[in-house]
Amino acid sequence: MDTWVRTSAPTDWCVVDVETTGLHPSMDRVVEIGLVRLSPAGREIDCWTTLVNPDRDVGATEIHGLTAGDLRGAPSFGDIAGGFLSLIAGTRIAAHNARFDISFLSHELARCGLDWGTPDGLCTMLAAGRLWLVDGRSLGSCCEALGIDLVNALPELDVASLPAVAPSFPSAPRPYERSRSVPPPPRVNPALGSLACQVGVPEGLDTSAAAATQYLDLLDRVLEDRRLTDDEVIALAAVAEEWALDVKSVSALNAAYLSGIWKLALADSIVTDAERRDLGILAELLGLPLDAPSQPMETTRHEHQHELAGKSVCFTGASVVTIHGIALTRGEQERLADEAGLVVKPGVSRKLDLLVLADPDSRSGKAKAADALGVRKMAEPVFWRAVGVEID
Repeated sequence: MDTWVRTSAPTDWCVVDVETTGLHPSMDRVVEIGLVRLSPAGREIDCWTTLVNPDRDVGATEIHGLTAGDLRGAPSFGDIAGGFLSLIAGTRIAAHNARFDISFLSHELARCGLDWGTPDGLCTMLAAGRLWLVDGRSLGSCCEALGIDLVNALPELDVASLPAVAPSFPSAPRPYERSRSVPPPPRVNPALGSLACQVGVPEGLDTSAAAATQYLDLLDRVLEDRRLTDDEVIALAAVAEEWALDVKSVSALNAAYLSGIWKLALADSIVTDAERRDLGILAELLGLPLDAPSQPMETTRHEHQHELAGKSVCFTGASVVTIHGIALTRGEQERLADEAGLVVKPGVSRKLDLLVLADPDSRSGKAKAADALGVRKMAEPVFWRAVGVEID
């Protein structure tokens, strides 16, 4: 493990903030880092921020506002560790609740084989309480109580109370960054819902109903987890070739599929946030615009009992759908699955039939185990429609 020692020189400040998957540095991970480097007089010298892919579930989205999809394509902590250390080296660290932020950064660096120790840091939360009388502990509360701007919140402290400078070490290139304003990379090259039996075969298509059904059935199956692998693209191409579907026919079927999902979403005249996210993922995978069709394509619809009855199911991630405006708890997910005739399991094993993903981009332990074991995965909105549960 590499180790760096402290130096005594510069007196620049580095104000740091992190967002994390949870509260425990030994188990949870950093999902976003931001830092601003200031001169001793408080002048901004540099700033840098990036999302970080934790390669696990993202934790409380309602707190940090990030989903697994947002983090797709973001660098791992190992990708940015050296550059981050170069940016912060030789400065005095400041943070609001500094112990929390520094502890997370130390654990992340240790996972990369870098012994950063636990550097000192000025905690603005503690400093505000010690130097002034304030009611709240949040940064906003402290600044409001003191009548100062958030951008000018560094107090004047006695030199004896200053933290030691951060460790110094060989310089590294400025790390790659991806902010929240930069969209994640596409899930697939756009070259190329509900169940295909509900979407149906479009009327008036210049191909046989059997050919269209075969293609739509496979399309529905490969898209049920809202991901599309190279092998699945090859399988779709093979079906198109087998049934002599040309590019025009395949494009029409893809459009019919998305149009059918739009028709289901518009059935109650309200497109919820969860439905729009689902439609957005489908449109991206199919290489089609998201705009709702002025008139969803008419299709021949087939009715049959859902094919998941009796199968075992496991859930991962906090539910993204609502019923009558209320988000589902894990207990309600399991109850509804049980009432639909499925057997609920607590974890992923080779015997599990289906893992339901709240977020198709999830890298939770369950999602990774399902990939390793070849367990079938399905996005949550798709699952509820498949078993006949009415969701918003």
